[in-house]
Amino acid sequence: MSLHLIPVLELPTPRSPAMVNLTKQNERQPRVEASPSAAPMMHRMRAALDLVRRIPDHAPRRIADVYSGQGSMRAMLARRFPDAEIEAFDLSQSTDRGPGARGRLGAKHKFDLICSNGSLEMVPSLQRLLPVLVGMVAAGGCLAVEFPNDLYEPNRALMRMIAADGPWAKTLLPIAKTRPFNETMEGLYALLSPICATVDIWEATYLHAMAGVAAIIDRMEATSLTPFLIALDEANRREFLDRYAAELRQAYPPLPNGVVLFRSRQLFILAQP
Repeated sequence: MSLHLIPVLELPTPRSPAMVNLTKQNERQPRVEASPSAAPMMHRMRAALDLVRRIPDHAPRRIADVYSGQGSMRAMLARRFPDAEIEAFDLSQSTDRGPGARGRLGAKHKFDLICSNGSLEMVPSLQRLLPVLVGMVAAGGCLAVEFPNDLYEPNRALMRMIAADGPWAKTLLPIAKTRPFNETMEGLYALLSPICATVDIWEATYLHAMAGVAAIIDRMEATSLTPFLIALDEANRREFLDRYAAELRQAYPPLPNGVVLFRSRQLFILAQP
């Protein structure tokens, strides 16, 4: 997996004093999705939909949809901004993938709106990437991103534990050490405020009612599991997933109706340079 970004970018000088709105939605009363029969894609895209609803209505002409694998926001962005030209960039592919998926994103690009749905967790150096993305936002534009911030939830912790304990350990341990991160809202504000006029950061916890452990694995295969699985051959991939499923069944016991409850903490950023 490779990310085609120019690693060094001269950061713009802020045009006005930075403003921030740090809000934290109540984690003790997480949002609950009532129906366990909802498709896994609906679970994955819930946070993206919430992000799109918060984007300022500034009529962008050119939008970058930055995603990985199945996380494209193209359809919902087209509904929100029907007159905009939307270019899709799949970080999990080094070549074009699907309609409009350019796959290559560089600092020479300029967009009125850059959106990313969860895919930034696939990038080890988030602290370096965010300023690069800000530098690609045109004057008057906006950067809108959301990504998991759940390093210590069982689904993420078990993934790293299994990676460190098996015939694949030498292959997967370097991946486990470079991928995880937990960011604070305060730390992200400190990073972005010197180069942005406004920064709005918030966090939300979603409680998904899912139809068993298989649904959790399906969700993770589209996001955090990807770097681990692509590094394994078919036999080791099956063994890894079997062990992961067994551990998840212990961590997420089903309710009497068979539903398992899955917590997902997401961090959101809206920034305007």
